[in-house]
Order: sequence, then C-alpha cells, then structure tokens
Amino acid sequence: MKGSTYSSSGHWPDFTASTEPGQWVPDPLGEGFEYTTLDFGVDAEGPAVGTLVRYKPLGWRTLLPRRYYGVVLSLHGWSDYFYNRELAEFWEARGYHFYALDLRRYGRSLRAEHEIPGYVDNLAVYDEELNASMEVLGAAHPDLPIIAQGHSQGGLILTLWLARTAARVQALVLNAPWLEFQGTAFLRVPMHGILEAIGRNNGRRKLVLPERDHYWHSLSDQGVGEWDIHRLWRPRYAFQPTTAWMKTILDGHALVSKGLDLTQPILVLSSNASHLSTNYSPIMQNADSVIDVQQTRLRAIKLGSFVTLSQIHGAMHDVFTSAEPTRAAAYRDLALWLKMFQRKR
Repeated sequence: MKGSTYSSSGHWPDFTASTEPGQWVPDPLGEGFEYTTLDFGVDAEGPAVGTLVRYKPLGWRTLLPRRYYGVVLSLHGWSDYFYNRELAEFWEARGYHFYALDLRRYGRSLRAEHEIPGYVDNLAVYDEELNASMEVLGAAHPDLPIIAQGHSQGGLILTLWLARTAARVQALVLNAPWLEFQGTAFLRVPMHGILEAIGRNNGRRKLVLPERDHYWHSLSDQGVGEWDIHRLWRPRYAFQPTTAWMKTILDGHALVSKGLDLTQPILVLSSNASHLSTNYSPIMQNADSVIDVQQTRLRAIKLGSFVTLSQIHGAMHDVFTSAEPTRAAAYRDLALWLKMFQRKR
C-alpha cells in the first residue's frame, strides 16, 4: 500500500499556473480534482494568491441525484499543502462536497523561488483567502451548511478567523491543532518578548534553528511513511520560520489561552501521546512528534461551549496520515461525530 492510493506528487510541477477568475482546471493530484486561483494582486512579497482545490469524482455529473448534507473547507498546516486524496474521498462518500485551500506561499500557491515560503506577519492576512473561499462555496452550494477543517497551524488560523469574523461556518473539525507553543505559556511569554525585540526592524529575519527531518521521515514514502509528498511543498526540512511569523503565531496562542467563545460544535482529534525529539525514532510512527497533545487538549476546551475531544491511540501528528488501523480509528470517530452534527440540524 505504500503510497499506492495517494498523490502522484513526484510528477508535479514545482509551480502551478494561475487560472482565469472562476476557471477550474485539472489538478495535479489526479482524477476528480480541480483547482482555481484566488488572486489578491501583489503584496510586499510578490504575487498574493491562494489556491482552492475541489473534489468531484469521475461521473459525478451523470450519477443519479444524491443527497448532500454539507460542504467542507479544509486547511493545511505549516510547511504543508493539500495532498490527501483519501480524506476528500471520505467526505464525499458521506455526502459532503469537499474543498481544500492552499494558502498564499504554500503548495500550489507558491509562485517563485525568491518568495519566503509561508511568510506572513499577521495571521489575519489569511482572511482574504478564507473569505474568498467562502464566497465560492456559498455561490456553488447556497443551501448547504459549511464545515471548516484545519490541521495544526491551519487549526489555529481557522479558530482565530471564526472568532474574528461572522463567517457562515456551522461546525469545526480540528486535526491536531497548534493551539499552544511547545512547552506551555511559561516559554511562550518570554519568547514573545525576545521576538518582538529582534524582529522590530526586520520581521523577515529568519530564525536560526536546527534543521530537523524527523516528521518528514515519518510521513514520506521516501522515508518510512506512506505518503507521496511534493519535494518543495512539504519539504524534508520545514520552511525556515521568520521572527514576524513566529510572533503572530504566539499572538494567536495567547488569544486562544484566554478563550475564544466559539458557538459552533467543535471536534478536536489528536494522538494519545507526544514524542518531541530532535532525532527520528520509530516511536514517532505512533505519536505526535510536532505538538504537545496534552497542552492541545487543555487549550481545546477553551475554544467554545461545545467541544468534543477524540484521542486516537497511536496516531501521528496528522491523524489522517497515520498507519492502519490507527487511521481507520480517526475516520471512525469523525464519522460518529458527523452523525451527531447531522442529527442536531
């Protein structure tokens, strides 16, 4: 099974071409996938574009009419992009139109080698991509509820966006969301002050941190994982963080720690254990090697009034990339939660 049912990213171009407004073209992920460009002009870094991907299975136009319960908008994590065909197939099989967003300077939205991948100095910048995606989904499916789904940094971005806006999102699924700095607020607070000082005059200054490939090694089929991932979009060594990016992440963590008062039903999935180390270990195939899952669960209950926690035994950081049978357990819990969500409606 190693990589056999997933993407063919080894054959993808380094940079995808922009589309015309409203135009959908075949996506490199393969059969059934299309993408469109969300163009926001030019910012200080260069072209500011997002990329919206949708899944429409072969023959969807000719099949007998079926009932759809809603629409899903999925958001990736740091140094990442959308590549999980199986996740799209899961949602479609349960009656949900599936869309995924590659944020500016991530994945399909990268446009040039000189860009700083993932760079942003304020997470609220992503409101443009998220709001534009919501307009597309609303126009295509005006009568269906929308579920937002976010992994890791994407989970943080979505929760802050929903707390800040009146987006028409009826539920939230968070896959190992990055809701607190590793090591808790005791490290976050002094680190925030340091970053503010050193980045005051140059937010693009890159932080000199050890390069680690343990997560890539556990994920990629070029290591010991199962997934065929793009060499630039989900690189062996994660994007180099900048002072401005790290500061806005810590600002977001601080807001979460105070509580966000979201009213949507929220499902938070995570591994049952973390294994944080600078070196790869086989333990990382069965634990979260990126975030502290105990801190994540503590922060998750402060997101809103209706939060469901799902602890997936033996899961990796992205629970939907874990090996079987762990991955099946994550999908099982998501399916059970969906039934509850549908009954409440």
